[in-house]
Amino acid sequence: MMLRKIYWYWKVYFVIKGIDKILKNQGFKQIHNVYLNENISLMPLRDLNENDVEFIKLILEISEKICFSFFGNARCLHRSLSGYHVFQQRGIPIDLVVGVSKKPFMSHAWLEFNGQVINDSPEFIENLIRQFDTRRLRRVEEQIV
Repeated sequence: MMLRKIYWYWKVYFVIKGIDKILKNQGFKQIHNVYLNENISLMPLRDLNENDVEFIKLILEISEKICFSFFGNARCLHRSLSGYHVFQQRGIPIDLVVGVSKKPFMSHAWLEFNGQVINDSPEFIENLIRQFDTRRLRRVEEQIV
């Protein structure tokens, strides 16, 4: 179990480091091209089993710790995008959402499973207007299949 945790710690660390490097050097447009491209196949929504739930908890815990102590400027986008990326690679249908508020201006990213927030407080995001949601991409893809 400890080796597994160490492996995922380093895996998530390097994903976050890569996200940070792309954001600093090329901006969000390149993040969208690399991680959120509409041509990337999304897993259909399904029920999560016990192993999925344990894995999600592990990755969220690791990404939270890394982002808290990250020497760069790791924020909600780093935390949520890294989790989204790892979950997509594992075939776990988690969605990434980005929302904004106008007054005061603020943007925020979080993860959801089947419409439920999994890495943030639902109260914190309830007043944000969704600007990007991978669930919309998933629904379009599910209709095509």
